[in-house]
Amino acid sequence: MNINYIKDHKLEYRTDLIKGLTSYNKAFAGDSPSTTSNVYVLDDKKLVGGCHTQLIWNWVNVQSLFYNNKKALIAIMNELYQFYKGKAEGIIVESYIKHRIEDFKLAGFKVLGVLVDKPIGFESHIMTNTNMTVIPVNHTYCIEIIKEKHENYTKIVDEEVKIYNKKFKINEAKTEIQYVALDKERFVGGVYGYIMQDYLYVSTLWVDEAYRCNDIATKLMDIIEADAIEKGYKNFYLGTCTFQAKGFYEKRGYKAVMITSNCPKGYDDYMMVKKS
Repeated sequence: MNINYIKDHKLEYRTDLIKGLTSYNKAFAGDSPSTTSNVYVLDDKKLVGGCHTQLIWNWVNVQSLFYNNKKALIAIMNELYQFYKGKAEGIIVESYIKHRIEDFKLAGFKVLGVLVDKPIGFESHIMTNTNMTVIPVNHTYCIEIIKEKHENYTKIVDEEVKIYNKKFKINEAKTEIQYVALDKERFVGGVYGYIMQDYLYVSTLWVDEAYRCNDIATKLMDIIEADAIEKGYKNFYLGTCTFQAKGFYEKRGYKAVMITSNCPKGYDDYMMVKKS
């Protein structure tokens, strides 16, 4: 078997990689189409809060978020609680900014785990809310929750996020890295990750079933980690489920530092860390 490993600079095999992993996951977790929802909070016709979320498996992931006061944040979360209660296991957010962590606690979130030095010098808090109980807000807002992003509101949210990130020196720039394994011209596996702030996050690893047990996954991980180290990055993160490759990553020196239960339903998700 003569496998060639190449760096996929243009991410030409990204769709094939996602398709392969999705098919593998489906055998265990069933169909789990990703859906989005977007919440916009207006006060006297002025946008005072906005949130873009994605339902992945049975957890709602908070992505872009802006709010100019705590009541607006609670109003956003209340809308999500009502929309997703009974449909999702819970809502999950991540932040290493202290005041934002406290704001989420006021909105009913609890700390699931803390990632030390993500980024270096900070503690990133992973927070969840599984009760999704509405919290009274002593203010009347006009609130919209829609599947597609509102063009004008999204521009405001994106701009406010940029202002916030600049104020707190949060660098959200990503450098994507993808390597693929080819048997002649046949795509048989790949690994995708990104460098962000001062760490590598390995997002996707998959090998064609017919080619497993040939150290292809090992070689792919060796290459992407070496690439990050060469660029000066030594902290590696990834997530894996019960039915995926926890044991494989442990043999490579990764340690599970946090568990999200019932993600997807009936399984656990592990956040794993390796420091080279």
